[in-house]
Amino acid sequence: MKKINPKIFFIIKIFISGLLLYYIIRDVNFTEILKSIENSNFPILLLAFSLHGVGLYVSAVRWKILLKTQNVETKVWYLFKSYLVATFFNHFLPSTVGGDSVRAYDSYRLGEDKANAFAVVVVDRFMGLLTLLIFVIFSMFFSKHITDKIPDLGLWVSLMIAGFLAIIWFVFTPDIKLFEKIKNSHNKIIAKAGSLLYKLANAFWQFSKHRQTLIEALFLSIILQANVVTYYYLIAVGLDLPIDYLDFYLIVPLTIFIMMLPISVNGIGLRENAFYFFFTFYGIVKSHAIAFAWIEFAMLLVLGIIGGITYALRKH
Repeated sequence: MKKINPKIFFIIKIFISGLLLYYIIRDVNFTEILKSIENSNFPILLLAFSLHGVGLYVSAVRWKILLKTQNVETKVWYLFKSYLVATFFNHFLPSTVGGDSVRAYDSYRLGEDKANAFAVVVVDRFMGLLTLLIFVIFSMFFSKHITDKIPDLGLWVSLMIAGFLAIIWFVFTPDIKLFEKIKNSHNKIIAKAGSLLYKLANAFWQFSKHRQTLIEALFLSIILQANVVTYYYLIAVGLDLPIDYLDFYLIVPLTIFIMMLPISVNGIGLRENAFYFFFTFYGIVKSHAIAFAWIEFAMLLVLGIIGGITYALRKH
């Protein structure tokens, strides 16, 4: 079976992003979008943008804690800059994979082997997504006016929980003997896959011996994702949108999960449609929802530019 050319796949994603954007803006007056942005509270938006610095610092501290489980010591500032560089690459490479590749490489430069470097980044990413899922589960109890209007939300959340439980099993209680048997298979393809899984399982197994560290990392993840929710809420405040703070603990995780779908370029198109879908529950017009999405994306672009400058100044 032939693999899809990455360039063709990227062109398809551009096409899908274009279709999604056309769908959301086809009946919107651009003047209304610009007017909404012009009338926003700039100091509040600046405060929202500053929360990126808080998030990067907490992320770096969490990464440092996870690296300690692999007996790797480094400075938070090094990891902070690595996260900044990762935001730059996220704009050009698929989804968050590009940024994660940068961080895995930087872990490798610190003395990790490839499997361990990859494992640290996977656990780091998993902690963040697990926290978002926890937010969704708890938010479903106090955001009934949203959950009742989203078809089959309970089913989708249940499927996500099942997927996360499977990841928890593989990451924190890997069956190394099972993967060793697969590695020793007579079938070359199965043996090759088994060999990769065996290396990863051994790397993940290191984390099972540091449960206290994992609890600390999860606590930092809760702080980090609460910071993300607050960031989105402040943008809404800056645009004078009538949405309760607690409701963003449901809206933001679900939107992030939607934007992670590998069908668009950097979430373009998905972001605008997702926010408009949720904001309609509050009677917010489409132009204001698009203005919200574009301000948020503009902030990410600015952060990416800072990350690009950081990358250009790196010694290696």
